[in-house]
Amino acid sequence: MKRLPTVSKAKEEIEFLQDYVFLAETYQPGSLQEQIIQLYAFTGSIQKVTDQLNAERAQEKLLPIDAKVVTEVIQSRPMDPLHKLVRTNYLNKTRPARQLSKMYAKW
Repeated sequence: MKRLPTVSKAKEEIEFLQDYVFLAETYQPGSLQEQIIQLYAFTGSIQKVTDQLNAERAQEKLLPIDAKVVTEVIQSRPMDPLHKLVRTNYLNKTRPARQLSKMYAKW
């Protein structure tokens, strides 16, 4: 069973999530990097972002995007508030895998 937070903490979390949703929905991507940030905010998956971008780019007969490019954009220095939130989420999500790779690199 999930432990319930206090009412004040729950209100803070609701407010934070509402701000995040507002940022993601009102985001106006002007570049490929901004489009990657917005798509990742909606999907939460590098592979889904790559697939969607490549499908759009194939219609325009542009070169495909590699997942490594998407990862580098997300990990790059944040350029706006949505990118900052997306980057923080991505780094927290991938922390266990990154720590394991560091541990095996020492061997």
